[in-house]
Amino acid sequence: MNRLRQLPLEIDDDSPLASDQVALIAEANGLLQQFWDRWHEKPIEQYVACDFEYVARAMQAVRLGGLADGNTFCEWGCGFGVITGLAALSGWDAIGIEAEPFLVERARELIGALKIEAEIWEGNFLPRGAERLADRQSNHASLFHRIPPVYESHDMEIDDFAMIFAYPWPGEEFFLQTVFQEYARKDALLLMFRGPYQIEFYRKVR
Repeated sequence: MNRLRQLPLEIDDDSPLASDQVALIAEANGLLQQFWDRWHEKPIEQYVACDFEYVARAMQAVRLGGLADGNTFCEWGCGFGVITGLAALSGWDAIGIEAEPFLVERARELIGALKIEAEIWEGNFLPRGAERLADRQSNHASLFHRIPPVYESHDMEIDDFAMIFAYPWPGEEFFLQTVFQEYARKDALLLMFRGPYQIEFYRKVR
């Protein structure tokens, strides 16, 4: 039987980020400020930014600890693509998945402008059939997107990724954990940002 084992992850709040990561975060913060200043023109209810620096240091801790069984990284709901870009700059083979076309366009522009080698896929990060894992009364944000899973069009599956990152809406974390537990490969890692200075880190085990 598959299950998730929560792992400790020691994150050094004072560890320096690489100069290209600092540049990406600065560029992203400027982009986000423009987005919020003009939010009324393009309101997107389901976008909230996480703590980019803290997550970057968490990903750095995973790599320095040699905790992953591979180098493939996927972000579920990548928004402006900042975490995906930071992962790529940390050495991961990074892919971000986003359902909102406006955010996909902005993410690709940001990644492209800084010449970061990462991919942004437009589509649903939930695999086919994952909806059955949600409670009947669930109102999860990830279930709002009535579009096909993106993996099939890229000839990949969730079990191709060594680590997945997600920033779930409140109450959605258990659903995403269940999806990961069902579809990820053995020994894959799940990194979840839950709020200020709060990271949850899991490995799928048998």
